[in-house]
Amino acid sequence: MTNFGLDISPRPDLPAVVARWQREISETELHDGYFAILAAADALGCWRWLLDLRRREELATPALAHWMNHDFFPRLVGRFSLPVRIAFLVSPLRAQQQVSDSSAVALSAGSRPEQGFLTALFTDEAAAYQWLAQ
Repeated sequence: MTNFGLDISPRPDLPAVVARWQREISETELHDGYFAILAAADALGCWRWLLDLRRREELATPALAHWMNHDFFPRLVGRFSLPVRIAFLVSPLRAQQQVSDSSAVALSAGSRPEQGFLTALFTDEAAAYQWLAQ
């Protein structure tokens, strides 16, 4: 499924939902994309997600950090039998940057299993899949 500059594919062999942004996006498209990922995960009953951010620029604003922490992440609590595992896949250069509280680097450091999710940052896709399989 492709929407919001995003390609969402199930990986039943893992099982995981793989979401790859294909272009630059707006903050509204980012919100819509995350809800599309959540809908795909719900349909598959899948709590493992790989989010490939390598083809889009960082969208990092205080408003986005607030939305992630106060609107999106709270929707994950109790949604699946286990906390959602979110692997953020980024370029090596981006992994070294920490722009703001809503950057992928900052979000990946904010695992909160008691709030329904675990996150990690990867520059290697195979390592991300290995972490998701745990």
